[in-house]
Amino acid sequence: MEARRLAGVSASTIRRMLEITERAKREGKDVINLSVGEPDFHTDGAVVERAYRAMKEGYTHYTPSTGIAELREAIAERYGVEAEEVMVTAGASEALLDVSLAYIEESSKVVVPTPNFLSYFTYVKICGARTVQVPTHRDGFQLDPDRLNEVMDRGVSLVFLNYPNNPTGAVIDKNTLKAVVEIAEDCNALVVSDEIYDQIYYDTKPYSLAGHENVIAVNGFSKRLAMTGWRIGFVIADKDVLEPILKVHQVNGVCAPAFAQKAVADVLMDGTADRITQNMVKEFKERRDFVYKSLKDVFDVVKPEGAFYVFPDVGTDGTEFADNLFNSTGVVVTPGTAFGEGNERYVRISYAASMDVLKKGVERIVRFAEEQE
Repeated sequence: MEARRLAGVSASTIRRMLEITERAKREGKDVINLSVGEPDFHTDGAVVERAYRAMKEGYTHYTPSTGIAELREAIAERYGVEAEEVMVTAGASEALLDVSLAYIEESSKVVVPTPNFLSYFTYVKICGARTVQVPTHRDGFQLDPDRLNEVMDRGVSLVFLNYPNNPTGAVIDKNTLKAVVEIAEDCNALVVSDEIYDQIYYDTKPYSLAGHENVIAVNGFSKRLAMTGWRIGFVIADKDVLEPILKVHQVNGVCAPAFAQKAVADVLMDGTADRITQNMVKEFKERRDFVYKSLKDVFDVVKPEGAFYVFPDVGTDGTEFADNLFNSTGVVVTPGTAFGEGNERYVRISYAASMDVLKKGVERIVRFAEEQE
């Protein structure tokens, strides 16, 4: 019998959309999938070659649970922290679950600005806590510290942040982030800053909260290096804050794959990682500009500043819109309800697809929307 802690936890909307897409493709339907949140690029050959070399050198065994020294040091140098404040994990998702199990008290409150990454809500349910959602729609998807302050008290254990944001692409400024950290600190709460998209930005470089005393920064290489299948993430936190997370990681993830750790360490240290990311971001920016320009006269949409999503208000029920869009045109998008309260009229469109695919998909979306008027 399923454990009671999973009551109310349903399968991921995104994974369900992927299953629908794959089934339709097997049936021979013309499908354009703009719902999945991973780069369409293959992992760069330089990373693959270094991983192969690492395997031949014997990086096929357990590593220390905190990660190999070379990778921890390379990450620490980039974020201006000590290597002892870095722990490598089997992807950022493992890190987020580790953090949740380490710090979400049962029956406590966890603050999540919305819209936001759908897994946060699942972590809270599994830990037996309650989500308090703070809407950001009227502020251009920017978290207003005053609105946060209204819901904060000593019963809050964690505040989840995700900037650049999934699903909106919003980036929050340094002063606002610092204000959020201060508000949380006053209530003895920790801030979990999910910065997985911090290297995928188009205008202003996002400010990282890594190194702040009451902040747990979670990050990884799935997005910036197109390595979603390799599972290399990391946590940055004060050593005392990191210790409970390590306790969970030791029995949950044990360690990230050794050869993948070594490959990432090598490309970070020799500058190859920067080249890979910059090339991807250049392509993503071109796609972002195309998608935004195509949609802005049809929908109410905020221009994304980072990540690779756009989150338009479609002016009607987003779930029905997504279903009808798929049935009519074969284009798959994600209903906004997956990302928290207040998103019933929204859908998420991923532009992590080739320009040719995007042009076909966006053309179908625009034509479909105009036919509904």
